[in-house]
Amino acid sequence: AQAVCPKPLTPEQPKPQTQPSNGLLYQLFEEGAEEQPAVQQQLQTEPELAPEAAAHLQQMPQMPLQLPQQAQQLPQAQMQQIPQLQQQIPLQQQEQMPLQQQQLVPSAERFQRSSLPRPVRQQRAAPRYPVDGLSGFGARQSFTDDDPVETLCAAEAQPEPDPTVAGEGPLRLATRVEYSALVRDQKQDVFGLVTVEASSTPPPVAGSSKSEERQAMDIVCVLDVSGSMGGSKIDSVKSAVRFIIGQADPRDRISIVSFESSANRALRLRKMDAEGKDAATTATLRLMSGGGTSIGAGLDCGLAVMEQRRQRHSVSAILLLTDGQDRSARALIPGLMERARQARCSVYAFGFGKDHDAALLSEISEVAQTPFTYVEDTDKIGEAFAGTVGGLASVVAQAVEITLAGQVRLKAVHTPFTVTRASDTTATVLIPDVFAGERRDILVELEVPATAQGQQVLLEASGRYVDLQRGCQVQLAPVAMEAMCTDEPQPEQEPDEEVSAQRDRVEVARALEEAARHSDQGQFEAAQQLLSSREDSMKRKKMTPGRQALNEELQDAKHRMKTKVQWEQGGRAEVLDATVMHRTQRATNTTLSSGSAVKKSSKAMYLQQAQASMIDSCKASSSRDR
Repeated sequence: AQAVCPKPLTPEQPKPQTQPSNGLLYQLFEEGAEEQPAVQQQLQTEPELAPEAAAHLQQMPQMPLQLPQQAQQLPQAQMQQIPQLQQQIPLQQQEQMPLQQQQLVPSAERFQRSSLPRPVRQQRAAPRYPVDGLSGFGARQSFTDDDPVETLCAAEAQPEPDPTVAGEGPLRLATRVEYSALVRDQKQDVFGLVTVEASSTPPPVAGSSKSEERQAMDIVCVLDVSGSMGGSKIDSVKSAVRFIIGQADPRDRISIVSFESSANRALRLRKMDAEGKDAATTATLRLMSGGGTSIGAGLDCGLAVMEQRRQRHSVSAILLLTDGQDRSARALIPGLMERARQARCSVYAFGFGKDHDAALLSEISEVAQTPFTYVEDTDKIGEAFAGTVGGLASVVAQAVEITLAGQVRLKAVHTPFTVTRASDTTATVLIPDVFAGERRDILVELEVPATAQGQQVLLEASGRYVDLQRGCQVQLAPVAMEAMCTDEPQPEQEPDEEVSAQRDRVEVARALEEAARHSDQGQFEAAQQLLSSREDSMKRKKMTPGRQALNEELQDAKHRMKTKVQWEQGGRAEVLDATVMHRTQRATNTTLSSGSAVKKSSKAMYLQQAQASMIDSCKASSSRDR
């Protein structure tokens, strides 16, 4: 039977010994006794639900309910033998049936969503979900039925190999300093840049086929199917998921989790061979909209699927899509993201439409260190999914650890990734993964004291990472950041263009973040002034394509922060999308928002070739379907 992740109990309610298996009992346990009239009406019309309701209510004496006479007359032994009101045909058999026959099978979804009328009642406190470790409500389900992985990649088979000297690995490490000449007898602050860059085409591995040149993936699509997702929204989501299914390699595995007020695993983690693709397509087509929105339930269930895998692919990701809001989920984010880290899977958040909780999804993305994607137009979700999966399919390195050993004081390290400081002069930066062709720029601030004349080493950078193609850990050779200390200042010396460009990127992202905080507080004039100041600073520099793209970003943000209406209706989502994109140097699409005041080009700065190719395929597929 399809596994279900029910919504958790509030702390004030006792935990029953068994979980409710249908929408009626969900109402009983979650909403409480004040729903009695509606529940009684439902039991009168569906008496077959009465035995299970009676058995569960025996565990909750503080919630008395007058059950129909049929339930009261049942023997106690019969009441203990509660019938399971879910599908009696095993999931594996269903997936092998033609679609027409599957539609005749009683759907478990009927028991996930109750059609009970909901009386008007006072606002109650939001439920709190248990998410520590594996104690979440999704974790209580058993999801150890994932399809076996025929051959584990070398990186999985040898999770902690001995470091080796870099030969033909995909990553390169480089450093630059803002000014190559410094005055020797003067204390000064200077910016430097440490860059990790991946080759666009990883070196082939001897004996591997073309399909094996990329890593197999585990992907869990966590999809909002609440009532607001009806109509063209749910149709677009189905189309996007079907495209991902069609593009999947037979070695890839995909699972589908749908959520509204509760979560339901619609498809176990299946290999995308012909049989698996048929099952995944069927599960996608059977998605229906209705109910409320519990983002916490959806994420928890998706994480449970990842946590309970019997085998794992190195590249694993959860794609979370929602168009709604869930205030109770914010407190859960740290625990959920820690579970994702332990399960070694990334989380990509997609906000659909203008009314979703962009602040929540942006927070998820910042903790997960992945992009937050705002999908304003219904028909563009496919391109966003395609760009994400195209990038995941091109991952060449994971667990990238960069060590910065300063010969002078290391004042600051500007990066969205995890930084560990051992002293005033040393730091370690951990980058989860790198796509083919992608770069990660770590901007550092150095405090250079008065020093002797001559060439001085300011910082030494080294690193190591897991090369997924070769399945080994590679040691990056150290590189030095040097400057010449001279007696006289060099007035005509220009700052290094690459260091200056990365300073612009970091400062624009910071300005967008601060302006967003002003706008959330209704201080739109302060937000405008902050963005204008940053824009003026950029205009005083030599204009380059990168600076032009950043200027466009600032102009668009100013337009979206003019009024509360503009900010609430898509402005917040677009600005937070841009902020996270510039911080992480990663994009999922090149779609231009219909609400943009200018034609922005910043997304193209970060989109990689593999992503662009997948997006082009998605566009072609959509054109054929029209």
